[in-house]
Amino acid sequence: MLQASREEDRSYTKIADAIRTYGYPPTQDLRQLWRRLVLNLLITNVDDHLQNHGCLHVEHGLWRLVPAFDINPFPDKERESKSWLSEKDGPITDVHMLLARAAYFSLGQKQAQTVMAEVYVAVVNRRKVALDTEVGLCPYELDDFAAAFEHGQMEATAALLYG
Repeated sequence: MLQASREEDRSYTKIADAIRTYGYPPTQDLRQLWRRLVLNLLITNVDDHLQNHGCLHVEHGLWRLVPAFDINPFPDKERESKSWLSEKDGPITDVHMLLARAAYFSLGQKQAQTVMAEVYVAVVNRRKVALDTEVGLCPYELDDFAAAFEHGQMEATAALLYG
């Protein structure tokens, strides 16, 4: 949708602009994109380059975001997105900058906080899900990735949401 080569960088606001122009329905996909930004920050997925955001053609030049893919925690990386939030904002480094731009992704502050709370709770509960017999990870396997999930932005999110 952005007509960008693999080497070119684009910001999330540029992706949002393309969704507004070509998306079907755009509001739902804009909100989903913002949810993914929150998740990426909270799990330290810093491999969020343009090719990790796909779209499928729906009809007559209209597109939808594909389900999220290639989302990986990086415990040993600096908590800074590869793709910038906007040219003005730079890389995503904290939850406050995401909230400040929520309206650009068709979310009011209350809606954005609700989405952020849902993502936060999912990340907090990751150990329980991962250790469940359906997933079957061992505690020591989770310990290797703890730094990707347990960091200052999780604390900042909790403070922002729950005071």
